[in-house]
Amino acid sequence: MISNLKVTLRICKVDCATPIHMKPDGKRFEQACTVKFNKDTEHVMLFNFRPATCICKLMVNGELHKLELVKGKANDEDSNGRTYKTLFTTKGFEITKAGKRQEILIVIELENGVYMKVTLQCKVYAPGDKSHAQWGDKLSMIDMDCSLDPAHNYVTILKEKYL
Repeated sequence: MISNLKVTLRICKVDCATPIHMKPDGKRFEQACTVKFNKDTEHVMLFNFRPATCICKLMVNGELHKLELVKGKANDEDSNGRTYKTLFTTKGFEITKAGKRQEILIVIELENGVYMKVTLQCKVYAPGDKSHAQWGDKLSMIDMDCSLDPAHNYVTILKEKYL
């Protein structure tokens, strides 16, 4: 099993042409950055693992998600990577009140019963709200440098960069 792992998470609206946005929040909340979503909107999540790693199971907010292995250029085969794709919806999410944040919990089960937990701090706006949901920087990816202690069955995120 690997001991160092680089994970890149990309999120876009389901048309793959419309980005989502984020904004730095400093130390006002649990995490330094907030990812912005519109309620009742479909998204694509792409997870790239380097070195190539098998994902056995993916859960988002406790719901099991179907994974598809991405073939071709997006898979980064040249860099010994593996990319998985899933659909994610904000249907059923509550609109976030001013000054508050919500969390999206992503739990990934890797090969050999190893788990990785990613928590996204987010704010959910009304469907179609562009003025607030698109204020801030376009989020192209979240890069995570991770490690796995062979004595444990979980991945530790050492460093996160919102790009």
